[in-house]
Amino acid sequence: MNENGNGMHEVGQKRANGFGLYDILGNVWEWVNDWYDQNYYQNSPSQDPRGPTGGSDRALRGGSWYVFPGGVRVSGRGRNIPAYRRYIGGLRCAREVDIP
Repeated sequence: MNENGNGMHEVGQKRANGFGLYDILGNVWEWVNDWYDQNYYQNSPSQDPRGPTGGSDRALRGGSWYVFPGGVRVSGRGRNIPAYRRYIGGLRCAREVDIP
C-alpha cells in the first residue's frame, strides 16, 4: 500500500513515469548503496558519481509520503544510520538493463 494526502491506494494504481516505473517518489525513502557525505557532490564526477567509500550514515533518496510535498523529488537526499528501521523507509529491488 502507498499512503498519500488522499489516503491509501494500491501500489501501481497511479500513472507511471516516463520510464514506465510506478511509485518512485512519495512512497517511502529508498535506501541506496551510497554512504552519505554532505559535501560529496561539490567534488564528485558530474556523471554517475559512486558516492563516498565510507561513512557513518547511508544515503536515502526520493522522499516519502511523510515529508512535505517539496521534499518529494528525485534529487531529494536524506540520511540515516544503517540500523534505522521505520515505516517511512524501504528499498527497491532493481537490475541494470541495456537501453536500445
